[in-house]
Amino acid sequence: MKKLITICSLFVFSFCLLAQDSVLVSYRLVKQHNKETLKAMWKKNKLPQLFVPIKFEVDIYEITYKGRWIDGSMRTATGIYYTPKATPKALPTMVFAHGTEIFKGREISDDDAQQGICLGSATGGYNVLYPDYFGIGGGEGNHLYQHAESEASAIIYMLYAVKELNRTLGIRTNEQLFLTGYSQGAHASFAAAKALEKRNDPYLTVTACSPMSGAYDMTGEQTKFMFQVYPRPFYLPYLLVSYQEAYHILDIDNIYDVFVAPFDSILPYYFEGERTHKLMELNKTLPQIPKDVIKKEFVDLFLSDPNFPFTTKLVENNLYDWLPKAPVQLCYCKGDREVSFKNSEKVFEEMTSKGKTDIKLNNLSNKLDHNTCALFAVMATKYFFDRYKTKGRNPKMKDVPPFKKMLLGFLKKKIEKKYLENKRDKAYM
Repeated sequence: MKKLITICSLFVFSFCLLAQDSVLVSYRLVKQHNKETLKAMWKKNKLPQLFVPIKFEVDIYEITYKGRWIDGSMRTATGIYYTPKATPKALPTMVFAHGTEIFKGREISDDDAQQGICLGSATGGYNVLYPDYFGIGGGEGNHLYQHAESEASAIIYMLYAVKELNRTLGIRTNEQLFLTGYSQGAHASFAAAKALEKRNDPYLTVTACSPMSGAYDMTGEQTKFMFQVYPRPFYLPYLLVSYQEAYHILDIDNIYDVFVAPFDSILPYYFEGERTHKLMELNKTLPQIPKDVIKKEFVDLFLSDPNFPFTTKLVENNLYDWLPKAPVQLCYCKGDREVSFKNSEKVFEEMTSKGKTDIKLNNLSNKLDHNTCALFAVMATKYFFDRYKTKGRNPKMKDVPPFKKMLLGFLKKKIEKKYLENKRDKAYM
C-alpha cells in the first residue's frame, strides 16, 4: 500500500511538473573547451591535473530563466551552465553559488576564479550551474544580499530551467544533486538546501551539501564584526539597503537617510541603477568600523531593542536552526577575518544537538584568511562530493586520499608562509 501511494504521488508530481509553465526563457552556447584548450588553461594557472583531472571536454551555455520573486511574481534571472561532453553515462548535477558582488554586469571569462571552479568541476564529471542570483548578470531588479529566500529561489528555478534545457539538448543527468558555494555563496547554497528539503521535490533531492566560509549566524558571530575594525565594511550597508527593499525594516522613505554624511550621498552610486562599481572601490570609501557609517540613533535601536525589525529579519535569515536530511560538510579557516569560523561551529553545534550525525566540520587552516582559504575549501569540497558520486549516497565521511593530502599539506604550508609574510589575502584560484 505504501509503495502504491509513493507511485501515485510521483505520478501526480510528474503531471504537475509537465503542466507547469516553462521557466526557461532562452539559452545560447557561449564557449566550447576541448582538452587542448583546457590543458593550456591548467598550465597557465599552474593547476596540476593530479588534483583536477581533465576527463571531459566542456560546453558553456548562458541561460535566461524566470524565477519566483519574494512578492510571488516571476522575474528574469540569468546564469551559466557547464556541461561535460561525450560522457559514457549520466552525470550528477552540481550548483556553485558565487560570493558577494555589487557589480551588476557579469562576463563569461576563463580568467574568473569562480567560473574556473565551475569549469574544473565540469571537466571532472559534473553538470555545473553557476546562478547569478536575482539582480546580477542579466537579471531584473536589485540583488538582495544575504537574503535566504531570494538566493534559494534563484538557484531552484535555475535547476528547473536546466532540466528543460537538458531535455532540449539531450544532456543526461542522474538523480544526484550537490550544492556548494563560497562566502555569500555558502549562505545561498545552504539556503537552497533548506528550501529544497522543505519542498520535498522527488526530482530535486540534495545528495550532499558543502557550504564554504559562510555567514550562517547573522545575529550572533557575524554581527560582532560590525563593531570592530573589519576588512569588508560594505557588509553592513549592503544588508541594510537589501533588507529595506525586502522587508521595509525602517519606517523611512529613503533608506540612505540612515547613513551619516557623506555616505548618505555616496552609497546610492554603488547600490542603485546600473551598478557598475566593484566591491573594492566601495570598501575604500567606508569607515573601517562598519557601524560608524550608521547614524547613532539607529545603532542604539539595534543594540537596545530585540524587536527592532532589522534584528528580527536577520534572525529569519540565519541558517543553523534546521535539520538537513542530506550529509553536510562545513569548510572554513580559523584565520578568516571576514567571515568568522564560529559561524560554521554554530551550525555544527546546533545540528548535532538535534541528532544529526552525518555532518563534518572541516577547518582547512588555523592561519589563512578568507580568500587564501578558498583554494583548500574548494579542494575539500571536490573530494567530499567525489566520494558520494563514486560510492553512492552514504559513504563514510573520509578525508582527501593520503598521497594527495600530503601534497596539499606541502602547498598549504607554502601559502601560509607567504600569507604570514605579507598579510595579503589573495585568492589562489
